[in-house]
Amino acid sequence: MEKVLTAILFVLSEGCTWRGINRPEANWNSVYQYYRRWCREGVWEKVWEQVAPVAKPGALYVDSTFIKVHRSGLNAAGGRHLQAVGLTKGGWNTKLHAAVDRKGRPCSLLLTAGHVADISEATEVLKDLDAKIVVADKGYDSDQLRIWLFEREVTPCIPPKSNRKDPLPYRRSSYRKRHLIENFFGHLKTFRRVATRYDKLAETFFGWVLLAVVIKFGK
Repeated sequence: MEKVLTAILFVLSEGCTWRGINRPEANWNSVYQYYRRWCREGVWEKVWEQVAPVAKPGALYVDSTFIKVHRSGLNAAGGRHLQAVGLTKGGWNTKLHAAVDRKGRPCSLLLTAGHVADISEATEVLKDLDAKIVVADKGYDSDQLRIWLFEREVTPCIPPKSNRKDPLPYRRSSYRKRHLIENFFGHLKTFRRVATRYDKLAETFFGWVLLAVVIKFGK
């Protein structure tokens, strides 16, 4: 089992193909089948639940990042729309939505197709989280989201869009710390299997994201 885990971590870090790890002592297909089954059974989620640091109620920083889909990750059975792949101006992409705490640790992760708007997934990302303030960029400036936050006694820290007739104030000192979410995405993308999506299935790609999170942010 140690050889299997070592091989999986090598693929995560280097972004190589499964066949690239083929050795007499660790057949590539056997390693892949272990990884695939663990993704299907939610093993990586369970591992993260065990090692995730306990986040105290406070500020949450929300954003998303595009992840380029390699041509080998296209044309999954059932269609791209079922596997969080969507066409954008930059080509085929997956989008990872996230919320992190004041220490830059992930509290919520969500995978969607690349063309999905940030604002449309904001409540899904935040619905189970306990926070006093939510910090986000202009892409999250909407009356519906602000009302949703106020109803939960959460203060939005979101700069207004330029076309707002009556711009709403926000706490600039809090907004300056929004780099925490950008840093989080930067840490994840040091793993080449996360930086570029080679997997056809959203489930297996999300497994790499969770595994990277466990390595970088586990207590």
